[in-house]
Parts: sequence; C-alpha cells; structure tokens
Amino acid sequence: MQIDKTTAINDELQLVHVTITKGSDSYKYAMNTPVLEGDALQAHCDSVEFKHLNNILYQVYDKNIQFSTEDDWDKWIADGCKIAEVKGTDIDGVEITIKAEETIAKKAWVDIEPPVDQAALIADLMKKVEALEAK
Repeated sequence: MQIDKTTAINDELQLVHVTITKGSDSYKYAMNTPVLEGDALQAHCDSVEFKHLNNILYQVYDKNIQFSTEDDWDKWIADGCKIAEVKGTDIDGVEITIKAEETIAKKAWVDIEPPVDQAALIADLMKKVEALEAK
C-alpha cells in the first residue's frame, strides 16, 4: 500500500489517501487513521490493507459478497467471478436453489386492473361528497 497524502481531520484522526495495488490493477482509496507518521503510519495502513482491499473489490464487482482472505478473492476472480449457488425456501416452504448461471430478469411492474371509467368514478365521488355535505 502506497501512502499518497495525509490530511488532518482533528487531533486524533487524519484522512489518508492511498493507492492499493492488486495484480496489475491499482485503486485509489481514502481512509481514516489515527494521527501517525512515517513507519508507524505505514505499518498501520499495511495492517488494514486487506480490509480496505476487500471493500474496494466488493464495490468493483458490485456483489453482495465478502471473502475472508485475499487468496479467496484471487480464486473467485480467476474462476470468472461466479456467485455460488444460493439455497433457501420460498414463502410456501418449498426448497429452491438458484445457480450462478441462472438469473432472474427484471420486469417492469404492470397494473393488470382493467381501465377505470373516469366519468363514472368522478360521478360516484361527487355523490359521496354531496352525501357528506348534506349531513
């Protein structure tokens, strides 16, 4: 992890801009750290590098997944970034399995109610208003 810049926030915290390199890719990242300098700051940043790399890769691949080791990320990326099977039950208690190759296409919500006769609806509402006013 390369430290690019530090900016004081207050007496206890600073914002540290870093570059994290993963394979041939480099990611710019900003993180809060205690106020440290030199080797102490580098050691602190190195100690939390995987935590921040995990966050970066999570955002880059836009998946609701996290891995506990960098090797797990490497394997997942090398294997084509496929999400494992997800098993569960539906609302009726039927067991379901969604495989990585299967996707659920998004469909726009469509109102399936028949069209309303607006003139009749307005007339009905007017009758109700008149009935309330008569009381």
